Amino acid sequence: MSTAAIVISFDSRRDLPACLEALLAQEPRPRVIVVDNASSDGSATLVRERFGGRVELLALEENTGFAGGCDRGLAAAGGVEVVAFLNPDVVVGPGCLAEAVACLGRHPRAGGVAPRLMRPDGETVDSVGQCLSRWVLEVRDRGYGEPLAPELLEERPVLAACGALAVFRREALEAVAVDGRAWAEHFFCFWEDLELGWRLNNAGWEVWACPSSVAVHGRGAGAAPGRGPLRWRRPVELEACVLTNRWMTLARNLHALDLLLRLPLLLGWELAATSLGAIRRPALLWYLARREPLVLREWCRRGRLPRRRLRELPC
Repeated sequence: MSTAAIVISFDSRRDLPACLEALLAQEPRPRVIVVDNASSDGSATLVRERFGGRVELLALEENTGFAGGCDRGLAAAGGVEVVAFLNPDVVVGPGCLAEAVACLGRHPRAGGVAPRLMRPDGETVDSVGQCLSRWVLEVRDRGYGEPLAPELLEERPVLAACGALAVFRREALEAVAVDGRAWAEHFFCFWEDLELGWRLNNAGWEVWACPSSVAVHGRGAGAAPGRGPLRWRRPVELEACVLTNRWMTLARNLHALDLLLRLPLLLGWELAATSLGAIRRPALLWYLARREPLVLREWCRRGRLPRRRLRELPC
């Protein structure tokens, strides 16, 4: 199947060379497109000067976020059958994309594939697909921060693929598009990968973890050093995206009965997360208020998408 690899870049000059060289070494070679989100560090210039003729560059005049960059890259890729979306801090291993495409071929209802992402030490798992925690419905990357276990080497359905490297059948993306867009652009970044995988599953498609498709992910790019949740070490406006995008994901995809069963716990969890964030950085409340209309709009439009009970979904 014809394949395109779309790298979403923002001030990623340091990471791009290794990412792009690894993509260009894949057999068969995919069409490689870099979507540059108005970088200020010369990322676009590096792509033109070092990779011109081998890599296509879509240089945007504004930062559309990861989700917006994915949609623009998908449009630029034309009619290719398989599309891989990557962060620039991902380096694909030999045969990574070919294995993902083969996985799609083995499973006719597979709309997406979650490759096995490892940390740079080569021993620690970053993600082998995403699931939801059972009650508070937070994103859970399978194997996150742990040594590679035998169960993570099994090819199996999951809810979503980590957006650092996610491979999709274009037909599936077009089938679940909302307002003509596969990705939820107003999310900007965070949770858009889980939301898309959940939407695919609700519509009858599958997402498969493919451990034979291997890449290395740096994880935490853009986060300040320190301890505690990554969202606390990112810019405060991105922490607001993490919190609001979770509720927009639930609005789009959570079945009404599952919502009613968990509503008190979900509200308590959200109050705690917001309070802790606001105590650390009071500006968080201002950014949350700015995004509140987006959340309200999603809840007002809940009836437009199909939903399955959580017990019917993988993980």
